[in-house]
Amino acid sequence: MKKLFPLFAMLCVALMLSCEPVDQPNNNPSNGNSTDEPSSPPKQPTDTSLSAITFVPQDGSIAATVNGRGDASQAVINLEITPKSAIAAISKNWRAAITCTAKCGVHTIQMPLAGYKSNANAGIISITASGSNLPDAFFNGSTPATAVVTITIGEKSVKSNSIPLAVGEEPEDLGGLQKYAKEHEVKVMSFNVRLDTSETDPTNNWPNRKKACVELIKDQKPCLIGFQEAKYTSQWLYLKEQLADEYDGWGLDRDTGKASGSGEVMGILYNKSKIQKIDGGTFWLSETPDVCSIGWDAAYKRTATWGIFKHLASNRHFLYVNTHLDHKGSEARVKGLEQLAAFFEKHSSYPAILSGDMNVEATHEAFKVLTSSLMNNTRDVAPKDHTDRNTTFNGYTASKMSIIDHIYCSKILQVAEYHTVNENYGVPYISDHYPVYAIIKML
Repeated sequence: MKKLFPLFAMLCVALMLSCEPVDQPNNNPSNGNSTDEPSSPPKQPTDTSLSAITFVPQDGSIAATVNGRGDASQAVINLEITPKSAIAAISKNWRAAITCTAKCGVHTIQMPLAGYKSNANAGIISITASGSNLPDAFFNGSTPATAVVTITIGEKSVKSNSIPLAVGEEPEDLGGLQKYAKEHEVKVMSFNVRLDTSETDPTNNWPNRKKACVELIKDQKPCLIGFQEAKYTSQWLYLKEQLADEYDGWGLDRDTGKASGSGEVMGILYNKSKIQKIDGGTFWLSETPDVCSIGWDAAYKRTATWGIFKHLASNRHFLYVNTHLDHKGSEARVKGLEQLAAFFEKHSSYPAILSGDMNVEATHEAFKVLTSSLMNNTRDVAPKDHTDRNTTFNGYTASKMSIIDHIYCSKILQVAEYHTVNENYGVPYISDHYPVYAIIKML
């Protein structure tokens, strides 16, 4: 791991908070996988007192490090909470309970929350705040910046002293949540964007979500993205165009079998500066995989898009497959996974990664064909404090529903992080699914 070299000296081993009343924050909360946040203002967590909060420096000398630059910058702040029982109330609606404000010279900057993790046993929470509005003077070292964090529970609020911010050389571990891949790692994201259609609530229609989807990808910076349900003309081509500076990719309309049409695409985008495409294509999950066809008892034609890639930093080759199993045909799901397992066996000389909306929980017996000898569920094998059990399908509601979006990898590969991306990107719901990502070591 590269060491961070702050551009200017910083304070603090531990900074104590003093209690003082502040305005209630007005951010919408985000829920676990199956849900994003409701459009109406959330209720505050109730009835837990905060007797003391201590800032825990990230590396022993710096309170918070801003990693990345420009739109991708993030400030990570770890807080030790007393009593530990307060963490449950904070975690319940962390977007509503926590606000962060920065000062840099004459500028006062609201820093929206982009991530949250907690360790109730250790009594520590870690927040990730967006630093995208910090001026260039901060990043070039000419003007120092500080942040103030406010936590509100019910009628009680605590407000921190100023926390010095330091500039990091590159994206790094973000306070317990590793957001970006390191040099010898690959970050793979699975993202069902929900097809372009008329929703019951028009605010969930694609034109109202598409910019947020692009912002999410630019912020998260995956090395590879597997999309599901992207309509070729209105969604897939839009995403490719908006991300063309960093990404390239391919996919076929599942209904026409061509690089054109209005059907859905199981497309793959890859970061051109980190990944090199060696080979790739599309096949159908059916008895005739090389022909545009529907398989078994499926309601729709289903495809798998695959690629053989070279990871430039590690010089390692690997196979990646992105798919979407049928939502109705139980036989089609079982047979589709068997077909995918056979495909991985055929290319067994490569370590492999599989992502997709599987329309079934990972505990389903259909996955045994993968997990018995070929692959692990990245959610299960990521380190205990670097994974989650948040639901992924939300259905545009505030109730948790199911975990049906998955990322698997060969058993020989190690997983550094698994995360369900339920952060707020400026719309009530980014999709009816939350994206998920896994950071996988290539050495």
